[in-house]
Amino acid sequence: MPELAVTELLKATGGVLLRGESQITVDSYVIDTRRIREGGLFFALRGTRTDGHRFLAEAATNGATAAVVEREPESDQPLPPVLIKVDDAVAALARCGEYVRRKLSTVKWIGVTGSNGKTTTKELMAAGLSSAAKVHRTAGNFNNHLGVPLTLLACPADSEIAVIEMAMSEPGEIAELTKIVDPDVGVVTNVRAVHIENFGSLDNIAAAKGELYALLRDRATSVVNADDVHVRLQATRHVGPQITFGQHPQADLRMEDLENRFIPGARFVYRYQDQRRQVHLRIGGAHAAFNALAALAGVVAVGGDLDAAADSLEQVEPGAGRGRVHRLDRDIVVVDDSYNSSPSALASILETLRVSETTGRRVLVMGDMLELGSLEDALHREAGKRAATSGVEVLVAVGALSRATADVARRAGVPEVYHFKDAARAAGSIWDFLREGDLVVVKGSRGIHLERVVQALTSQHHGAG
Repeated sequence: MPELAVTELLKATGGVLLRGESQITVDSYVIDTRRIREGGLFFALRGTRTDGHRFLAEAATNGATAAVVEREPESDQPLPPVLIKVDDAVAALARCGEYVRRKLSTVKWIGVTGSNGKTTTKELMAAGLSSAAKVHRTAGNFNNHLGVPLTLLACPADSEIAVIEMAMSEPGEIAELTKIVDPDVGVVTNVRAVHIENFGSLDNIAAAKGELYALLRDRATSVVNADDVHVRLQATRHVGPQITFGQHPQADLRMEDLENRFIPGARFVYRYQDQRRQVHLRIGGAHAAFNALAALAGVVAVGGDLDAAADSLEQVEPGAGRGRVHRLDRDIVVVDDSYNSSPSALASILETLRVSETTGRRVLVMGDMLELGSLEDALHREAGKRAATSGVEVLVAVGALSRATADVARRAGVPEVYHFKDAARAAGSIWDFLREGDLVVVKGSRGIHLERVVQALTSQHHGAG
């Protein structure tokens, strides 16, 4: 992490020094006192559930050198040696992140957003670039107005490239994050009906994602999904250089062949200029192949070695809840894609399930898809029809909204359909529905907690692979 002097913190935040010496330095930055380490800076944020000012004594006890506060604390408690008062601690955090981004001017910054696949794309891109450069990337899901500046503040000073994931839940968020990151490369993976409850229409989602392109510097490079009409349209908001990717015949980085499967992972062929290469992923599904193609386009955008990057991509294992495969007793295979869901993501998973070979039945454990607004009932009913046409033989639907999915799937001919009010109940019964050789895919929105079903499946039943 970059070391900052108190004088720099005052400059970045516009704050006032309440306590301590201006020449003191800090070298780590947190908003959670449990993560404090010796010599760190604690941002005392006010939230809806708690107030960081209540934990100043804990921050001091845990070794914090400094804290950013919004009000002068009571002096009869242990306090960090340095206190900086600001009007808004969240804004101060953002400004500190922006300050570090400007300070690390030799780093190539890549901003990644999109409705689906941005985390996997970020991980694949970072892995590909790491074959030839020192790469910093967003950890976990630190992709919002708090996580992005913390990611910038965590960037080692000797980094050569930083891959920063940016998420949104309302209009204007991508614009604010883009201003902080000021990326040299901007990637939008796709535009889909995710969080549509907060945006009203797909066009509005596209415009919000397109804020990344709109705020790129003219000399920055936009990376554009040539297969997505919404992304192509939004990319016109940037006048600078562009790298396109996709199956579109005129894409700069073109996917020429695709084998859509869960096991042993998706396979595809890309062509870029005079290079043609086959890539075997350890992550299953066509969606993973397109994420990998987007990652390789990012490599192209920063002038990286495409072939070396592809070698690295082939070694990346799927993350928990993002397509991880578990082999259980009785040759049952579970694909854990429980981290999140949306209509488009579910459709992609179902298509891979349809074409995947299995010695048993195709089983879908599906949780509610959240934040769909007035479309939620229609889209959950559509999911029931899609399950039937995708060859699902057992549907385990979880959540209130998925009752409609279960009803439609049953009428559409899915042989076995079960519905549970919540994940805990489904987890308690899931083994009752499985047979030898079944291929089980688990997919649902984060709030449904289908990882509990995965835990029930994997905790006591382990296979040989």
